[in-house]
Amino acid sequence: GVTHWDSEDFDEDIHGFNFMVQAYGSTAVNGVWVMPGTHKVGKIDIKKLVAESGSERLEGAVPIVCNPGDAVICNRQLLHGSFPNCGFEKRVTVNFGFHKRSSVLGVKGGGVHSEAQVFDEEIIERRSKSIGYAIEARKAKYKDEKPYQYKPFIHSQKTYVWDNQARQDLKDYNLEDLSI
Repeated sequence: GVTHWDSEDFDEDIHGFNFMVQAYGSTAVNGVWVMPGTHKVGKIDIKKLVAESGSERLEGAVPIVCNPGDAVICNRQLLHGSFPNCGFEKRVTVNFGFHKRSSVLGVKGGGVHSEAQVFDEEIIERRSKSIGYAIEARKAKYKDEKPYQYKPFIHSQKTYVWDNQARQDLKDYNLEDLSI
């Protein structure tokens, strides 16, 4: 993360969480490694950890091992990283990041994945449409399942339809990623 480390409202959830879906699975060789518990301690001096461990293979780090199609839910503040994929295993992770509204409203993104911009109500509402579309797409596929009720949409009475227009509306969605 590039923001929030010095926030007076800092807490272990300020950067949100990721769903990381493994297209081909992941192993200790090709996958992401994490340092359990580090999401609770704030900004970490990674260079110091490397020096203490004697290499970039940090003491206490564990690999996220998954089968193809598995999803891992991971706090975005958790110290994580991967090594160059020098093996024969493909490595593709589809990453979905989520943030609580209070940690993004009025925040200027880091400009890593898109132009740096301040996230206001309009941008948050536009970005939240993907949740409405996802709920509707699942409802269309699993007609006998009780659909998820997303509280902000209940309160605002927003409704969404999963159709070709929705698919077009999601095009280039990633160009407004926050990168906090």
